[in-house]
Amino acid sequence: MIELLIVIGITTILAGVSSVVYGNLQVSSQLNETSAQITQNLRIAREQSSSGLNNIAHGVEFTSSQYTIYQGASYATRDSSYDRVYSLPSAVTLSTTLTGDEVLFSKGVGIPSTTGTITITHSVNGSKTISVNNQGIILEQ
Repeated sequence: MIELLIVIGITTILAGVSSVVYGNLQVSSQLNETSAQITQNLRIAREQSSSGLNNIAHGVEFTSSQYTIYQGASYATRDSSYDRVYSLPSAVTLSTTLTGDEVLFSKGVGIPSTTGTITITHSVNGSKTISVNNQGIILEQ
């Protein structure tokens, strides 16, 4: 009987510890995946502009809960039929220091219209920062 209680106690402790570890891993994974996806999509927009896809500039516009890859001279004057909208997970928000919360990469060169950072924050724990410099280099920090 004592052996059974010891086994049940050890099993309960292990289950409790593993659920905490799994929860932290899930938060970290969600934050890392969102950051990597935004970084890659910024690079895609830059490369589409550099290559002259559809003979027009491409950019990315951000809100706190989603971001949009677009083509056009600005988000306001874009052709919305080419939009690709990405929603963020409910536990993730973002903010930027980009002018107008958007970055437009010049056609044929890929130079950004503005420089700054995009900060991705998880509601439980942690944040990541992505920077766009004046040469169009996008770095995940």
